[in-house]
Amino acid sequence: PANQPSGDVVVVASDAAGNISAETTIPYVDATAPDAPTAEVTVNADGSLTIVGTSEPGSTVAVTNPDGNTETVVAGEDGAYTITTPANQPSGDVVVVATDAAGNVSAETTVPYV
Repeated sequence: PANQPSGDVVVVASDAAGNISAETTIPYVDATAPDAPTAEVTVNADGSLTIVGTSEPGSTVAVTNPDGNTETVVAGEDGAYTITTPANQPSGDVVVVATDAAGNVSAETTVPYV
């Protein structure tokens, strides 16, 4: 299945006579970073921002707000995430990154907010 964290794969073989080999354990290391998350920014009446987008399902999405604070959320099974910032955000960039279960970090997605 896709998006598996690091772990072990156990392999056995059998022949036509039904003989089964000893187990062989092969370590698997997920070293592939998730794709950069998508991000759309909407300004709310109180000056807060709502950021919606998609990322690798189950990844932790970190959104750094224009005020420099970072909010995190776990992307759903469909990869969707939503974060609403505190009110009265200054102009600046919204920066979004995703980290998968193995600790691999995506490239940043930057959305300017004016």
